[in-house]
Amino acid sequence: MRRRTFARRSLGMLCAAVLAVALPAAVAPAAESATPRVAVVYPQVRDPYRAVFRAIVDGVSAEIPQGTEVFEVPPEESAEAVSTRLAQQKFDAVVLLGKRGLDLSNHIESPERRVVGAVFAKPGDIAAGVSATSLAPAPRMLFTKLRELAPAVKRIYVIYGADENDWLIELARGDAAKLGYELVPLRKESIREGASAYRELLKQVESPQDAIWLLQASPFLDENSVLQMVLRAAWDRNLVVFSSNPSHVPKGALFALFPDNNAMGRHLAQQLLGPASPSARLLPLEQLDTAINIRTADHLGLGLSAGDARFDMVFPNR
Repeated sequence: MRRRTFARRSLGMLCAAVLAVALPAAVAPAAESATPRVAVVYPQVRDPYRAVFRAIVDGVSAEIPQGTEVFEVPPEESAEAVSTRLAQQKFDAVVLLGKRGLDLSNHIESPERRVVGAVFAKPGDIAAGVSATSLAPAPRMLFTKLRELAPAVKRIYVIYGADENDWLIELARGDAAKLGYELVPLRKESIREGASAYRELLKQVESPQDAIWLLQASPFLDENSVLQMVLRAAWDRNLVVFSSNPSHVPKGALFALFPDNNAMGRHLAQQLLGPASPSARLLPLEQLDTAINIRTADHLGLGLSAGDARFDMVFPNR
C-alpha cells in the first residue's frame, strides 16, 4: 500500500505554487512518424516544485512514449521566443503547465492543438480552442468521497468568492443534486464578508447532517484565524469539514482530495489524442488521491482505519 508524504508529493507546495481554430479531430501524427510529436512546456523552477512538473511529464510520456519533448522555460524567456522555438520544431501539439503555461497558451500560434494543466484558472482565462484542466478537485469526486466516509451528511455548505469560483460552484450544484445532497453555496464579495459568513455559519450548522466544504484557493480562509476558528468549532461540535486543499487535513479537516500528478499527465495526453473542441474548455481535476485525518475520523465516530487502502496520505503521522 502506498503512503506518500508531503515532501515526496510536494502537495502543499503545489497548492502554493500553482497555475483559434480547433482541429476537428484527434491530433494527426506527422507523416514520417507513427505517433504525434508533443512538446511539454513548464516553468523553470527548483525542487520540490520541479518534481511536481516532472511527475506530470512522466504521465504524458507514458501515454506518448516516443514523441514527447520537454521544455523548461526560464523566467526571462519571452512568450514570443517560446512560440518561435515550438514553431521551428513543428510539433503536432503542446501541453502547457502551471500559470506560466496558461499565459503562454494565449500567445503561441503553433502548434494549434494545446492543452493546459496544473493551474488555477477561471473560464475567461482560457483561449478559444484550448482545453485546460484546473487543479480544483471535481466536486463530483469530493461529494462521492464524502458519501463514502460520512454517509449521515445530507447538506453541504460552501462559502466562496465572486468570479474565481463561480464556474466550480455551478458544477457543484449539478453534482450535489445528482448525489442527493442539498448544496448551500454562500457567495461573498470581500474578505470581511467571507470571514463574517463563516462565523454566522458555525452558529447554524448541525451534526451529523451538515458538512462544510473548504475551497482550495479561498481568499476568506486566513490560516492563522478563520481556518483555525472553523476547525476548532467543528471539533467541538462534531461537524464534518472536508476540503479541496490537502494542507487543511493535518490541521483537522476530515479529508481532502489532491492531485495524482502522474495520472494528471496521462489525462492531459489523452486529451490531445482525443477529439478537439472548437471552444475554450475548463475542466475540474478528476485524477485525485485522498488525504485523511484519522484522529478527526475517530473523533467523529466514523470507524475508519489508518491502514485502509483507500487513503494515500494519513494524518497524524504515526
